[in-house]
Amino acid sequence: MLNLSTFNRAKSKKEASEKIKLLVSDIDGTLVTNDKKITSEALAATQKLQEAGIHLCLVSSRPPQGIQMFFKELNILTPFAALNGGEIIGNDGTVVSSMMMDTKDAHEVYDLLHSHDVKAWVFGGFDWVVFDMNDPYIPHEKAVVGSNPELLNHINEYKKRIVKIEGVSSNTAVLDKLAAHINQKYPNTVKALRSSDHYLDITHPKANKGSAAIELGKQYGIDISEIACIGDMDNDIPMLEIAGLSIAMGQSTENVYRHAHFQTKSNEDNGWAYAVEQYILPRA
Repeated sequence: MLNLSTFNRAKSKKEASEKIKLLVSDIDGTLVTNDKKITSEALAATQKLQEAGIHLCLVSSRPPQGIQMFFKELNILTPFAALNGGEIIGNDGTVVSSMMMDTKDAHEVYDLLHSHDVKAWVFGGFDWVVFDMNDPYIPHEKAVVGSNPELLNHINEYKKRIVKIEGVSSNTAVLDKLAAHINQKYPNTVKALRSSDHYLDITHPKANKGSAAIELGKQYGIDISEIACIGDMDNDIPMLEIAGLSIAMGQSTENVYRHAHFQTKSNEDNGWAYAVEQYILPRA
């Protein structure tokens, strides 16, 4: 694997920390394989983290229930960050913090997505709201997060806090153009980042995985300089660029690589377990 100095890392990035006490890990494309499974090698690596005294916290664009579903298999009960960092959940299941979108901004973003034939999903807490049950991506998401969506006619009908809007489309180019437009139009109140080829995460700017990593560290009294972060997509960059040790998955784009200290193997080639063994455990 590569030391990412060869990828022209961000000039301001410090060298990797030699002491790690907490691993904050993305899930999809990172901890799990493409069929959403945790390999035996990853489970063994998780056990080694526990034995070494390194905490493991999960962070994902998934809603809370889509993260908790892995706790039994991983044998962990730790704080975690859901909805791309918009909600921090304590190890007792209570909401530690929630970063909601401005209602007016959320409604405007919904209309923008609709005008470009992009489906919109709304998330807040454990809620998942959709506006078209014929959306072809819903069955896949139901299987991934283990829950069913609520159907509404329009976003105006949803009266609870909006933490994340998901733009859903098979047209990745359109999602990228919408992300650029949204980030330019709402520079201080909305942030849009792709979490996969088909999903665009739209949240409050402070609802990101970097802020989440810092907050998860606070739950243990651990500074970001002693936190390792690992991920694969653009929405992982906010945590990769500030972590004491940052690792990009092998299938990540060069844009993601540039914000990491190291590159591991792909999620289909046990890259998560490899990263734990090669880069994290030696720093326990």
